[in-house]
Amino acid sequence: MTEEFISVSDRIISASIDIISDAGLESLTTANISMRINLSEVMIYKYFSDIDEILKEVVCTYFKFDKSIFRTLKSKDVCFTDRLMEYVRAYSSYYDSYYSLSAIMLQYEELLHNIHTREQLESGYLERRNGLIELFQGAIDNDEIIFEDANAEELADHLLGLFIICSLNRRVMYRRMSYKDEMISMFTRWLNTFSRKKY
Repeated sequence: MTEEFISVSDRIISASIDIISDAGLESLTTANISMRINLSEVMIYKYFSDIDEILKEVVCTYFKFDKSIFRTLKSKDVCFTDRLMEYVRAYSSYYDSYYSLSAIMLQYEELLHNIHTREQLESGYLERRNGLIELFQGAIDNDEIIFEDANAEELADHLLGLFIICSLNRRVMYRRMSYKDEMISMFTRWLNTFSRKKY
């Protein structure tokens, strides 16, 4: 898609995500955004009042598809472990096609310390975690998980951790596999250790 079909505010957010991915949160300035998208700082201020407002929109973009993905998964007439597999496929495809966006999960701590993004990040993260807990609890209740002491909260946290590990690995080591292929491979091996259905 060429730039003329992308709104200026979307270009600003996309550039901001790329800057965070490339150089960290402290590098997110209107000057750097301006250079990245060849737009004056004055024009940036026509769309966003300050960097904090841009950061809030970055967090919103990061969690943008959660509600629709969980709605779609609830409507599927498949077992809960299939829904979990579909969740991993959907998100790993999303992060694969928008590599810079996965860097946001590596910035959770900093974003939680920012008074402008804390509430939004906390809300988005808990909504994502609760959606996964619900899926794992459904798998436990339907006897799709084979070990007795299965705990939906712990399983959800493990899956969220796999996404972070995969993102961090890609940043510090060369990986031959795509993010999607690596994440699905990691998740499948892990899921097969406790799922009745083998993937």
